[in-house]
Amino acid sequence: MVSVLLIAMMTVACGSDGGGEGVAMGGTEDWPKRIRTIESTTVFIEADMKAVGWKSQRDLILEYPGTSLAKWGYMNQKEVGVLIYATAEDAKTLGVTAAEGQTFRREEDGQARDGDLTDRISCRDAAGASAVKASTGFTSKSFSSSYLDPELEESDDIQAVGGACSNRFPTYNDYTIIGNIVIMCESDDRNLTEPSTNCEKIEEWLIPVE
Repeated sequence: MVSVLLIAMMTVACGSDGGGEGVAMGGTEDWPKRIRTIESTTVFIEADMKAVGWKSQRDLILEYPGTSLAKWGYMNQKEVGVLIYATAEDAKTLGVTAAEGQTFRREEDGQARDGDLTDRISCRDAAGASAVKASTGFTSKSFSSSYLDPELEESDDIQAVGGACSNRFPTYNDYTIIGNIVIMCESDDRNLTEPSTNCEKIEEWLIPVE
């Protein structure tokens, strides 16, 4: 599986559907995602992400083998999940597997996989116009949807407004591997498959041109 993903990531799509130089288009035609792999010899740590404006919130819930850090937070008012590995090789193998899983959408409707396999969920109404707290199988205080004020107190009873969450979309769509880290990004627009500036610009923020 990893080998197939890496081969796919080496196929660069230029100038279509938000793609550009250095961007491999993944997903499907209806549910595209943008994948960037950036070589770097720097061993990044959490402080490097915080230095460029990432505000960490809480640990991700699922297990992410090989990570020294697996957290979600906010950057430029959009949610960004960060996975930090010991080496760039781990990020390009274990990290790709993790990011593919967390950005996976069902082909028929673009929603997240059934069950508790997707760490961060945006629970939306039928029109896709809003996001609310989502029902999950996870215990309290460790899950909240995107678009919620990160300062809001989380309830022990996490429920979607008006009842169960019937529209469960992955919060993250695009992802970028840079050196030993993987960042998974929420899109800029309320359409969750639109491009992410955070995933696009992270290289110039972390590795500024001197």
